[in-house]
Amino acid sequence: MSLEVRRVGAESAGRVLAVVRSAFEARPPLDPPAAALTETVESLAAKLASGGGLLVSLNGEDVGALVLDPVGTTMYLRRFGVTPAAQGHGIARVLIDAAVDAAHGFDDLTVVAREELPKTRRFWERQGFREILRDPPNVELRRPLRTFLFDAPDAETMRELGSSLAGQLTAGDLIVLSGELGAGKTTFTQGIGAGLGVRGDVTSPTFVIAREHPSLTGGPSLVHVDAYRLSGFDELEDLDLETSLDESVTVVEWGEGVAEGLAESRLEVRIIRALADEDEDSELDPRRVLMTPIGPRWYEMEELSRQRAPLAEKLNENLLLDFFRCEEAELADLDPRIPLPLSLMVAEHDGRVLLVHNAWRREWELPGGMIDEGETAREAAVREFLEETGTPPGEVAFVGVGTVQLGHERRIEYAAVYRTALATAPDFEPHDEIDAIDWWVPGTELAGLSPIDAHLAQLAVRQPDA
Repeated sequence: MSLEVRRVGAESAGRVLAVVRSAFEARPPLDPPAAALTETVESLAAKLASGGGLLVSLNGEDVGALVLDPVGTTMYLRRFGVTPAAQGHGIARVLIDAAVDAAHGFDDLTVVAREELPKTRRFWERQGFREILRDPPNVELRRPLRTFLFDAPDAETMRELGSSLAGQLTAGDLIVLSGELGAGKTTFTQGIGAGLGVRGDVTSPTFVIAREHPSLTGGPSLVHVDAYRLSGFDELEDLDLETSLDESVTVVEWGEGVAEGLAESRLEVRIIRALADEDEDSELDPRRVLMTPIGPRWYEMEELSRQRAPLAEKLNENLLLDFFRCEEAELADLDPRIPLPLSLMVAEHDGRVLLVHNAWRREWELPGGMIDEGETAREAAVREFLEETGTPPGEVAFVGVGTVQLGHERRIEYAAVYRTALATAPDFEPHDEIDAIDWWVPGTELAGLSPIDAHLAQLAVRQPDA
């Protein structure tokens, strides 16, 4: 299997048009018809000459295409299509990942879908796009390309973080908070209230759903909403928040999946428990706070002083948030609300680490993959290593667990990491998933190496006290 993604211009208009027509003609008929069906070689050439496009070929056949249309600080994806015969094989995801790379330096990606095609909208939502505008028959969806990460080791730090953010807030701003019970959402909002200088104690509004705190300094009021008991946006609309949105700062706890329709722009804040504090004897219960700006209001968001970089990140927005060295038995004690779907193997030989080249993602990564139902993380690591390299691992030791945010959905997951030593190099035969292996010296440059896998490999080979 040979998969190629290329940046193209006006010279490839005919090839792009063939893919677009094939994809859009296979869709249900619409009224009015999709504008993509009116494209000609000349019209597409003009669009490609402006922003370029992407063309995906599988075994020499063109199977996917899109047009890149930069507008201000957002990158629109136009004429996105995959030929019918190639659908269901991950081509669309490859196109989106390539678009993320092409949009480096932009604030977000935007697509326009038809409201008569709910399956198409759900596809974009699974890729991390969220509705921001509805202008029948079109629906505009946007996916942010930036996430800010902060450490909050205690409640006082969480309040300080909220207070620091308040310095950037103005009337009309919407903050959407998510996190498990006791994560610190109300504590964070208390900091916002203190920073805004509002009246009254900020407490959980669960039993009143919404509470307004007027300003004591002539600034905007704080409207504090708890959407925990609301079943959807319709019930949130019944609160008639629109009358206060323009004059207030609105914070919605449990707002993910409910409050996004209140405004085109919003700041999404997710709070998760850190796996462990660095000091084993500490009584702290640390948190990680992730802020994702969405929409033009937040394009110029200033970095807060407490921001820290993730341990590693990929251009497709996947973030390695933290890593916890622990005993394998402690996997059973992880937060049950965060899934552990992935198991990886770091295999060493003569000071080098074995990497496999994923043919679909076109990157070097650690051997490993998804944990099947009824399988342990260790069993999955061993099975995947054998399937991908053709060689069983030697003695396997558990290293620890990483916390990863998947950029396209901003979903948090755990990944188990194991370590083994190989006496000899694997007797490898290329196959559809893995087309090559290589030995990598940790710390050196390797084109196409996943930064997250590289960091996990370095953590695995490093002694805990190093």
